[in-house]
Amino acid sequence: MKHLCTILLFLSLIFSSNSQIIPNGQIDNMDELIKKEVISIPMSDGTKLATNIYLPIFMDSVVTTINIGGTNYTVQIIPKNTQFIIYDNTNITKESYRLPIILTRTPYGKDDETGGTLFPMMGYAYATQDMRGRYESEGVYFPMYSDSWPKAPYHPNNTIPMDITTLNDNNNALHHHDGSETIYYLADSAYRIFDFNKDGINDTISYSNGRIGMFGASALGNTQYQGISDMPFTKDNPIKCYLPIVATNEHYNTTLFHNGVFRNSLVSGWITGQILNGVHNDSNVVDGGNIYNNIHSPSDYNYTDNLTLANDLIDWFVADELNGSPSGSHPTSIHRIDLDASMAPIDNAGYSQANGTTSRYKNLNMPGYHLTGWWDIFINGQIETFRKIKEQNPTSTQKLIIGPWTHQTIGSNKVGDMVYPDNVFETLNFDLEGDLDLTTDTSLAYNIYNSELMSWYKKYLGGEPYFIIPESNDWQTLGTNTIRIPSQNYIIPYYKFLNYLGGKAALPNVPFQLKDNGGNISSLTYAIPVNDDPLFYLPQALGATDVNALDNKKDIRMYISGPTNDNDNLGVGNYWMGADSLPFKKGITEKIFYLHQNKTTDGNIPTQNEGVLSYVANPNNPVVTIGGNNMIPKTPDNTQKSQGSMDLANPNYINLTMNRSDVLQFTSAPLTDTLTFVGFPKAGIYAKGHTTGYPTAKTDFDVMVRVVDVYPDGREMLITEGVVNARAREYAKSIFDRDTNETILLTNIDNNTYYYFQFDLLPLGHTFGKNHQIKFLLSSSNYPKYQSNPHLPNEDNEFFRWNPGESKTYMYQGHTYTPQNATITYEFNDDFPSYISLPQLNDSYYLDVPKEKELSYELKLYPNPTQGIVNIAWNHPIKGNVQIISLDGQLLLQKEIHTDNYGTSIDVSTLSKGIYLVRIPEMNQTKKLVIE
Repeated sequence: MKHLCTILLFLSLIFSSNSQIIPNGQIDNMDELIKKEVISIPMSDGTKLATNIYLPIFMDSVVTTINIGGTNYTVQIIPKNTQFIIYDNTNITKESYRLPIILTRTPYGKDDETGGTLFPMMGYAYATQDMRGRYESEGVYFPMYSDSWPKAPYHPNNTIPMDITTLNDNNNALHHHDGSETIYYLADSAYRIFDFNKDGINDTISYSNGRIGMFGASALGNTQYQGISDMPFTKDNPIKCYLPIVATNEHYNTTLFHNGVFRNSLVSGWITGQILNGVHNDSNVVDGGNIYNNIHSPSDYNYTDNLTLANDLIDWFVADELNGSPSGSHPTSIHRIDLDASMAPIDNAGYSQANGTTSRYKNLNMPGYHLTGWWDIFINGQIETFRKIKEQNPTSTQKLIIGPWTHQTIGSNKVGDMVYPDNVFETLNFDLEGDLDLTTDTSLAYNIYNSELMSWYKKYLGGEPYFIIPESNDWQTLGTNTIRIPSQNYIIPYYKFLNYLGGKAALPNVPFQLKDNGGNISSLTYAIPVNDDPLFYLPQALGATDVNALDNKKDIRMYISGPTNDNDNLGVGNYWMGADSLPFKKGITEKIFYLHQNKTTDGNIPTQNEGVLSYVANPNNPVVTIGGNNMIPKTPDNTQKSQGSMDLANPNYINLTMNRSDVLQFTSAPLTDTLTFVGFPKAGIYAKGHTTGYPTAKTDFDVMVRVVDVYPDGREMLITEGVVNARAREYAKSIFDRDTNETILLTNIDNNTYYYFQFDLLPLGHTFGKNHQIKFLLSSSNYPKYQSNPHLPNEDNEFFRWNPGESKTYMYQGHTYTPQNATITYEFNDDFPSYISLPQLNDSYYLDVPKEKELSYELKLYPNPTQGIVNIAWNHPIKGNVQIISLDGQLLLQKEIHTDNYGTSIDVSTLSKGIYLVRIPEMNQTKKLVIE
């Protein structure tokens, strides 16, 4: 025992920061806390899907150096391959090492390991799978088709033309339902070999403890909806929660078309990219025509080149007649059964049945956190998906979050041409699309741990986990003494271990036994001191999560965007609002803006026929897409994504998208007060199309409406938009009337004949500022977002897909046609007034609806870099402290601030040159400071 003080003095864990796994007896980086295992999950047809599983396991042993009598000894604290998270701390058996799993299924490659680091660090096993026919998985890839429910019960004789297997072959795409099969296998049949107690005997342990959650955005969110839709909701369902981001379970009027207008860039761009990036050219691949392996080439589809395959696949989705069924452009298409959950009924047990009377949404009766943005490509479809889930399962827990985001900016405050206040981060707590590197972002680990996403999973996947160092059975030699550490299972709440990794706390009361050379054993405990070289930065210590925090949040929360960089409208808009429904069931008044022939808009209905406005729409010279609900298009100068709220008056764009002869602009008077609109705008437009290129009585055209917020300083920011195709006028009207008719067949219109088009626009949540103007743009194209209409009639069951500049022709009633110009004329009269109706939020309703607006703090430093004095300014009065912190978290300087101050100065000349952090904890604001 005489050496005990020396042992306690030197007993510590040492962490350093490297970038690769080094077997050196210490944890050098977070990769060494994660073990990746690769398994193959078999589908019912024998196809094996490659799946990574990431586990919270030490990939190196953890040792320390102990000095006894001047001699250093190496003592192992944690053996290599030790799992350090459990959920049951009462009776430790091998079953205690089963974990809740968060699953992601992806067509983009399972080896994007951001989630493989974050989720195990936050307490879960994480599984990510290559979909059928993608990368390391076997089989043939059919985008958006193999992941849902079995299609054979609905149309056993109608399959994908590119599927070269026979109809009754289990491998035919008609029978695929890979999503649900993967989930069931992962829950029930996936095992690992693991020596949980380090007794030298391998144990067989299920990966899953029976609780599975799902995660993923876009296609990775769609697969959640599709897979769970195929799983009858029973108490034994392994899915306990899911979290689809920018996704939908309704694709016809969201992904493929919108009111009959083809979503060209999304469908053509995405499917083409999937085939070109995931299917090898035959010249580079030798697979002997075997479609069951993981070598993917055009020959798997009986093609010789990728591009032809991609084009034919797109046409199969949207253009071609399908063995007697109309093409995918029609509401009555057979594709609706394959892609829209609402069109694929189930029996009372929850399985596919053509004559079923139950909606497939009944199967989605488990907690869902649906995350999207006003400018997402799927926004109307995700709202509809959420609504249908709640309609079928009114008591289920469902949350819908709509931020001011696009498809690729979820969680960001910089979207399109807008920079929103920092209160954007109040829901997620971090930028989901940012660089999720815990070692470089000084607050990321803290923010993720305290985010709603992690609260969601903790609520439904078993609560708070525990950190465990298993009891050691090994006595390690220390000269003439021996030590056993830990001498019993060391178990603490997991957040305390994260605090240790982040340098905020010691690991207290680690039990060990010391045996001297006389055989005497002393049982002791030791507090492993605070880690002075943390793996990541924590601005403050973590605590236990309130897993019930979301219970008190409204089911729907929306960010109501508003003016930015507008001194006359400070504090207008830009806040979170809670609601129980969308569209609102009360508190909304339809504010109608009538369009007039003099290009004004106001609340006065025309009292007579005011006249007409016309333009010539040239399909080979369409209006260019700038901003909006896009994913693929870029701005004409190729400098940024063309998405979100963008300034259409930008000199680089204005002549391409707004100041054109084929765009009509209707502008209101300056607003005398602010106006807030939330929900789905509606439009009524009286127009005709006149084509003279061919001797036919039938034609076609589109109407595009864009809603613009005109700032006093000249900015003209796109807020939302809507479209309608003339052939889809009756279908669009049924949606407009809230009585959607899925049996309507699209029909051509009469040439040179007026029609009254009534249709929904995409939703908005926006406040227009005082002295702003509201502008509406009418046009007939918005390319490449939507197909440029060729102004041709279509055969009853078909759709002519083309792009500007192509030489494609179309055969209609025995005649060959090429795209032609159309004269589009709008008449402004009292019988069929043209208008845009915006859903105005009544002032009185604000009293009943919680507005979750909080202060948006801003912290500024100047000069920065500095050599001596740094001035620090903030925008709201606050009492607290300004701190200067080193990058390793050491507090170097501190100055108290008072509620009547908006700034202070600190002399940092005594500090060495380098990078530091300036922080005001009470504001939760941190800025980087450079001292030269």
